[in-house]
Amino acid sequence: MGDQPLYGWLLLDSPGRCRLLSAAEVENDPNFQSLRARIGAELNAPSSNLLEFQDEVSVALSLRVVPVEIAPPKPGWRLTLPRPIAAIMHIHPGVSEVAAFLLQGHIELWTIETLRSSVTTPLIRII
Repeated sequence: MGDQPLYGWLLLDSPGRCRLLSAAEVENDPNFQSLRARIGAELNAPSSNLLEFQDEVSVALSLRVVPVEIAPPKPGWRLTLPRPIAAIMHIHPGVSEVAAFLLQGHIELWTIETLRSSVTTPLIRII
Protein backbone atom coordinates (compact mmCIF):
# COMPACT_ATOMS: atom_id res chain seq x y z
CA MET A 1 0.00 0.00 0.00
CA GLY A 2 1.03 3.61 -0.33
CA ASP A 3 2.09 5.78 -3.18
CA GLN A 4 5.82 4.98 -3.37
CA PRO A 5 7.27 2.52 -5.89
CA LEU A 6 8.15 -0.98 -4.78
CA TYR A 7 11.35 -2.68 -5.91
CA GLY A 8 11.92 -6.33 -6.57
CA TRP A 9 13.35 -8.86 -8.97
CA LEU A 10 12.11 -10.86 -11.92
CA LEU A 11 13.51 -14.36 -12.02
CA LEU A 12 13.22 -15.90 -15.50
CA ASP A 13 12.72 -19.66 -15.27
CA SER A 14 12.15 -20.30 -18.97
CA PRO A 15 11.35 -18.20 -22.05
CA GLY A 16 7.68 -18.44 -21.13
CA ARG A 17 7.66 -18.09 -17.36
CA CYS A 18 9.05 -15.69 -14.76
CA ARG A 19 8.50 -15.04 -11.05
CA LEU A 20 8.29 -11.73 -9.22
CA LEU A 21 10.29 -11.61 -5.98
CA SER A 22 10.43 -8.90 -3.35
CA ALA A 23 13.70 -7.20 -2.43
CA ALA A 24 13.38 -8.56 1.11
CA GLU A 25 13.00 -12.13 -0.14
CA VAL A 26 16.14 -12.04 -2.25
CA GLU A 27 18.21 -10.37 0.46
CA ASN A 28 17.47 -13.26 2.83
CA ASP A 29 17.62 -16.19 0.41
CA PRO A 30 20.98 -18.00 0.28
CA ASN A 31 20.14 -19.65 -3.05
CA PHE A 32 19.43 -16.29 -4.67
CA GLN A 33 22.63 -14.84 -3.20
CA SER A 34 24.59 -17.79 -4.61
CA LEU A 35 23.03 -17.19 -8.01
CA ARG A 36 23.94 -13.49 -7.92
CA ALA A 37 27.51 -14.37 -6.88
CA ARG A 38 27.80 -16.79 -9.78
CA ILE A 39 26.47 -14.17 -12.19
CA GLY A 40 29.08 -11.70 -10.93
CA ALA A 41 31.84 -14.26 -11.30
CA GLU A 42 30.74 -15.20 -14.82
CA LEU A 43 30.52 -11.60 -15.99
CA ASN A 44 33.92 -10.70 -14.55
CA ALA A 45 35.79 -13.84 -15.59
CA PRO A 46 39.01 -12.88 -17.38
CA SER A 47 39.78 -14.37 -20.76
CA SER A 48 43.28 -15.33 -21.80
CA ASN A 49 42.31 -16.08 -25.38
CA LEU A 50 40.52 -13.61 -27.65
CA LEU A 51 39.22 -16.47 -29.77
CA GLU A 52 37.58 -18.28 -26.88
CA PHE A 53 33.99 -17.37 -26.06
CA GLN A 54 32.14 -17.93 -22.80
CA ASP A 55 29.33 -20.44 -23.09
CA GLU A 56 25.92 -18.93 -23.85
CA VAL A 57 24.28 -20.23 -20.68
CA SER A 58 26.79 -18.41 -18.49
CA VAL A 59 26.56 -15.17 -20.44
CA ALA A 60 22.74 -15.20 -20.49
CA LEU A 61 22.52 -15.99 -16.79
CA SER A 62 22.53 -12.29 -15.91
CA LEU A 63 19.46 -11.79 -18.13
CA ARG A 64 17.50 -14.24 -15.99
CA VAL A 65 17.68 -12.15 -12.83
CA VAL A 66 16.56 -8.57 -13.42
CA PRO A 67 15.68 -5.79 -10.96
CA VAL A 68 12.24 -4.25 -11.46
CA GLU A 69 10.13 -1.40 -10.16
CA ILE A 70 6.43 -1.67 -9.45
CA ALA A 71 5.13 1.87 -9.80
CA PRO A 72 1.86 3.26 -8.48
CA PRO A 73 0.65 5.49 -11.32
CA LYS A 74 -3.05 6.17 -11.30
CA PRO A 75 -5.34 4.26 -11.59
CA GLY A 76 -3.31 1.33 -10.25
CA TRP A 77 0.02 -0.40 -9.76
CA ARG A 78 2.10 -1.13 -12.84
CA LEU A 79 4.97 -3.50 -13.54
CA THR A 80 6.81 -2.71 -16.75
CA LEU A 81 8.76 -5.69 -18.01
CA PRO A 82 12.40 -4.89 -18.71
CA ARG A 83 13.16 -5.02 -22.45
CA PRO A 84 15.48 -8.06 -22.22
CA ILE A 85 12.81 -10.09 -20.41
CA ALA A 86 10.09 -8.97 -22.82
CA ALA A 87 12.29 -9.87 -25.79
CA ILE A 88 13.16 -13.32 -24.42
CA MET A 89 9.50 -13.99 -23.64
CA HIS A 90 8.34 -12.61 -27.04
CA ILE A 91 6.06 -10.11 -25.33
CA HIS A 92 5.21 -7.04 -27.41
CA PRO A 93 3.49 -4.01 -25.80
CA GLY A 94 -0.13 -3.63 -26.84
CA VAL A 95 -0.06 -6.92 -28.77
CA SER A 96 0.91 -9.80 -26.49
CA GLU A 97 -1.03 -11.19 -23.59
CA VAL A 98 0.33 -12.78 -20.45
CA ALA A 99 -1.26 -14.82 -17.71
CA ALA A 100 -0.58 -13.96 -14.07
CA PHE A 101 -0.78 -16.60 -11.37
CA LEU A 102 -0.27 -16.63 -7.63
CA LEU A 103 1.86 -19.75 -7.14
CA GLN A 104 3.77 -20.80 -4.03
CA GLY A 105 3.22 -17.33 -2.60
CA HIS A 106 4.66 -15.52 -5.62
CA ILE A 107 3.26 -13.79 -8.67
CA GLU A 108 4.28 -15.59 -11.84
CA LEU A 109 3.89 -14.30 -15.37
CA TRP A 110 3.44 -16.83 -18.16
CA THR A 111 3.20 -16.28 -21.86
CA ILE A 112 -0.02 -17.52 -23.39
CA GLU A 113 2.03 -20.01 -25.42
CA THR A 114 3.47 -21.51 -22.22
CA LEU A 115 0.02 -21.69 -20.67
CA ARG A 116 -1.39 -23.30 -23.81
CA SER A 117 1.38 -25.89 -23.99
CA SER A 118 0.93 -26.76 -20.31
CA VAL A 119 -2.63 -27.94 -20.93
CA THR A 120 -2.01 -30.11 -24.00
CA THR A 121 -2.15 -33.39 -22.07
CA PRO A 122 -5.74 -34.62 -21.87
CA LEU A 123 -7.03 -34.88 -18.32
CA ILE A 124 -7.73 -38.58 -18.71
CA ARG A 125 -3.97 -39.19 -19.05
CA ILE A 126 -3.21 -37.18 -15.93
CA ILE A 127 -5.60 -39.03 -13.63
